[in-house]
Amino acid sequence: MKKNFFFFASLLISLEVAAQPCPAPTAGVDLQINNVRARILNGGDLWWNPTSQTNYYTVPIGSGKNALFAGSVWFGGMDGNGQIYAAAQTYRQAGSNDFWPGPISKNPGTGALSISPTTCGNYDHLFHALKADVQNFLNSGISTIDIQTWPGNGNVAAGELPSLAPYFDANNDGLYSAMNGDYPYFNFSNSYPTNPNTGQKICEDYLFGDEVLWWVFNDIGNSKTETNSQPIGIEVRAMAFAYNMPGSDLNNTTFYKYQIINRSSTTFHDFHAGFWVDPDLGNSADDYVGCDIGRSIGYVYNGDADDDGPVGYGLLPPAVGLDMLRGPLADNNDFIDNDHDGVTDEPDEECLMGAFMYYVNMNGVPTGNPALTSDYYKYLSGIWIDSAPVTYGGDGRGNGGGATSIATTYMFPGTTNPAFTTPWTMGNAQISPDDMRFLVSSSPFTMQPGEVNYATYAAIWARTTSTSAMPSVAELQNASDIVQAFFDNCFTVTGLNQLSEQPGIVIGPNPSSSTFTVNASRLNAGSYSLKVFDAASRLVETFQFNSVSTVLTIGSKWSKGVYYFVLEGENYRSSTKVVKQ
Repeated sequence: MKKNFFFFASLLISLEVAAQPCPAPTAGVDLQINNVRARILNGGDLWWNPTSQTNYYTVPIGSGKNALFAGSVWFGGMDGNGQIYAAAQTYRQAGSNDFWPGPISKNPGTGALSISPTTCGNYDHLFHALKADVQNFLNSGISTIDIQTWPGNGNVAAGELPSLAPYFDANNDGLYSAMNGDYPYFNFSNSYPTNPNTGQKICEDYLFGDEVLWWVFNDIGNSKTETNSQPIGIEVRAMAFAYNMPGSDLNNTTFYKYQIINRSSTTFHDFHAGFWVDPDLGNSADDYVGCDIGRSIGYVYNGDADDDGPVGYGLLPPAVGLDMLRGPLADNNDFIDNDHDGVTDEPDEECLMGAFMYYVNMNGVPTGNPALTSDYYKYLSGIWIDSAPVTYGGDGRGNGGGATSIATTYMFPGTTNPAFTTPWTMGNAQISPDDMRFLVSSSPFTMQPGEVNYATYAAIWARTTSTSAMPSVAELQNASDIVQAFFDNCFTVTGLNQLSEQPGIVIGPNPSSSTFTVNASRLNAGSYSLKVFDAASRLVETFQFNSVSTVLTIGSKWSKGVYYFVLEGENYRSSTKVVKQ
């Protein structure tokens, strides 16, 4: 539906880059390889048609039911003088816009940033690749137009960075050419190097999905009339992708991976990467929103058991979540548990969800639509636009059911905020279901000149088969665990049989301050070993058992910290992370 919004004309001119005369982005393509049809745009925003103001996030595909209206990445930080910068997108009302297509040029002598209208026009496009087409190219040598025109290189002579979209360089000459055997870089071996600090696989510089769309955008192409901010000077390489995996939660999921590059000569501190969502779950007039802090997911669910009306999902309605799977690297020694694992300042710690904000569709109120540059930044930081902190319970401002005066940055976390014993949902806050929007934002980090960071998100759809107070949220949380495990394994099911019909073990509580109960009764019959490793990859304990009615109680003597459970059996391997508090 059409949204109410207003903007101010920007009068700010950056010292490093003047506004370039690029037109607004226009490209849009549907990602539709699995059970989701998702409209992808190349201007930072997703899932809708800005001209008709209609949504295109249809799931199940072909059903005519849409689960999301619009979404966009948001960025914001401060320079050394305390000047606030932001870049965001919402509804493009009256032509408001903060992002333009194309890579940034940087003058090596002066450091000045620029982009020409020609470059913006050339990249007003979404570049498409099918994994099956690339595999066929490797087998037969037959290339498609998508493979031949893949944007592997930037224009170095114009000051662009040399590499753009990921590609395999067959002759190692640094120049993309399908005629020389180069191809969009799907990793068909499923073999990836491992980070020695974390044990995680490293898979940033590849393409993923059975279908992928790649594009590049920036915030310097013209005057920024969404946030009214000076240009940050960020170049963002984005990809949207999905997997055709019927029977799995992955078949109802789409992924969004962003490579964020600070092309400016400015250091930005207290920088946040966020994702704004206007969900509109079927009938948009009866929605609730909430978050799960440990899973770094914000979600929407129906306010009752019936999503009524012609566009509604009907009885037993689904829930949809925006899951932050990976975040930018945290600053060293910031004393923040940025990834919610109970440990601060571990090597290569990521900035996952540091704030979850909800606001209303009203102008000129402290809980409503943002208008000033500082408004966007305050929402990214987890505070209201009048600078008041969010307080736990009620409406987040000390009013309503369960309201307190205790500050927090997470609204409506249910039972997932370990600092509070009382659950907080929109329902127990006595807020009426309505047309909602929310923002998932990373904890703060520093962006140095030239620094590259990554953020990866998943939009996950799940549906219950029984009535509940929060329809389909439990199913969504289970799906989130599967999607996170899939991501942690570099988007491959190798060693992750819990993605198939065979169920895994159930562990609870997690985190725990005493012991963990491991229930293996859902496993198929057979012999299994459970190995427990600490955060330094040292073996702590090994347990041998048969799956039949096996329940283990472990961890009473472990120190506080992160542990990894690796369960192995015949043709079965799974892993999960737990936290001892």
